[in-house]
Amino acid sequence: MEIVPEIQTLASNLSIGQYKKKCPLCQDSRSKHRKDTPLSLNIDTKGVRYKCHHCGAEGGWVLDSDFDFDFDVSMAPSPITVDDTATNSAAFEYLKSRHIAEEVIKNYTILSTRRFNGKTVPAIGFPYRDGDVVSAVKWRSADSSKSFSQENVCEDFYNLNEYVEGNDILICEGELDAQSWMSCDLPENLTVLSIPNGAPPVVKDGKIDPTDDNKFRYVWRAQQQLSSAPRIILNCDNDAPGTALRKEIVRRIGSTKTWMVDLGKYKDANEALSKEGTNYLENQLDKCTIMPIIGVYTVDDIHDSVMNLYENGQIKGASTGFTSLDEYMQVPLGMVTIVTGQPASGKSDFIDQLCVNLAKSHNWKTAFCSFEKPVDYHYAQIAQKYIDRPFFAETGVQRMSTEEVEHAKDMMRENFVFMTNRSGGATDIDSILAKASECVMRYGTRILVIDPYNYIDMSSGGRETDAISQMLTKIQQFAKNHDSHVFFIAHPAKLGADRRSGKKVVVTGLDISGSHTWFSKADIGMTIWRHPTDEEPPEVHIWKARWSWIGKNGACPLHYDRSSGRWHNFGPAFDDYDWDF
Repeated sequence: MEIVPEIQTLASNLSIGQYKKKCPLCQDSRSKHRKDTPLSLNIDTKGVRYKCHHCGAEGGWVLDSDFDFDFDVSMAPSPITVDDTATNSAAFEYLKSRHIAEEVIKNYTILSTRRFNGKTVPAIGFPYRDGDVVSAVKWRSADSSKSFSQENVCEDFYNLNEYVEGNDILICEGELDAQSWMSCDLPENLTVLSIPNGAPPVVKDGKIDPTDDNKFRYVWRAQQQLSSAPRIILNCDNDAPGTALRKEIVRRIGSTKTWMVDLGKYKDANEALSKEGTNYLENQLDKCTIMPIIGVYTVDDIHDSVMNLYENGQIKGASTGFTSLDEYMQVPLGMVTIVTGQPASGKSDFIDQLCVNLAKSHNWKTAFCSFEKPVDYHYAQIAQKYIDRPFFAETGVQRMSTEEVEHAKDMMRENFVFMTNRSGGATDIDSILAKASECVMRYGTRILVIDPYNYIDMSSGGRETDAISQMLTKIQQFAKNHDSHVFFIAHPAKLGADRRSGKKVVVTGLDISGSHTWFSKADIGMTIWRHPTDEEPPEVHIWKARWSWIGKNGACPLHYDRSSGRWHNFGPAFDDYDWDF
């Protein structure tokens, strides 16, 4: 689904209601009446609608937070009636000057006029079709101004209507690039598509801004076609946003059958076509290369990351949101944290808080696979941590208001999904990770919480240690393939009591069933520890950090507010714990 970045940013800071705002798409181009507010915004619980009464931009997007993968069509736009026979000589000549083949112009464009910035100029329309119906049209001016507008929201890949099951797919960054490829002599079993909304403009550390995750809904909507294709070939622009776009698409669809076209010194397909002709594009397509296998790299594969390491130093993980804990632990993508602790120590509760912190500070979305918590109760617990007030009525404690409940709902809609096992029994790790992969593909989740281990079906036979090792390897592969972080909660097999004194001690990965495997496979090992009495604060103990740049062994106390269930910083960290394994 297309979400215009500038308007998405504007709408994200508003609550439900109707607004008149300055239009971020045309404001800078206006020399007069710059204080006008021509953009109408209508925000409700279902989605966002917008229309600029100056530049004509209009569209919207659906908001949804449930884990039902059926899309809400209540806001589906009305079909558009277009004149496929319309001709505009200026628009035609413009496309010819960009070396687009006449047959492609005839079959895949609408040549007309359009009003941009108060002027009527020749325009090219790129129709987005659903069967015989035109669901949306992207318009661009056929002149040097490169003005854009659209009718209805472009929710799918451009040209997806032409896909034939079993064809390879070539994905471009823009409609004009798609038509550049379509002007070549391509294999009959290849369908050319374009993403509907271009590359996200904000790139940090070579990746898209997490606030742009919602722009990739078109990937999920095309999951059937993408699954059917033997090969998926990516041709993103040769710049930082294009590189980040390619990485994000691969993160969602996987690298197993994904290939990449290198256009050398040229930014995109149309530039290469204009400078070199069709033979060049055809030859580069023939030389396309498969994406690197996860865990297997050539020097060329890692050169850019090595130079980034040289110039900028090691990129740490995300902050936990606790200044005292950050000294001992970061949250890096592509890795797994094993979480353990005594029964009722607050393992799940603390991870909930950590995910709230990551959502607030980094816009990271979380998929929860929590077997022990009803979804509605889990919802209430997370709301408490976000609002910092009790969800339920308690004597002598101010409860969150209905407005705050709505505020929490808005936050959770953007950041959390809940995976449930309808049968209520144990399930296997493959089923969990398959559904988690769908969450990455549809929602762009970066965090997976599996809670707890003992609900996972391990009845495949063989030794327990071998089964656990295979399970943890699959989870590690998921984290790496999808550039995600997994929090895996496991109860200890031992209760952590000293043999001589009988007093409780801090458990570690060595105290979980199949202990050595849990310890060895963890990238980060964490224990939530509560003292036998409440006279001292709860502590977070880090008993393993695979790399020095993601953490170190140690522990720190945190404050826990029982009324709201929220965790807070508590005094300085300490590292005098006796790590006697």
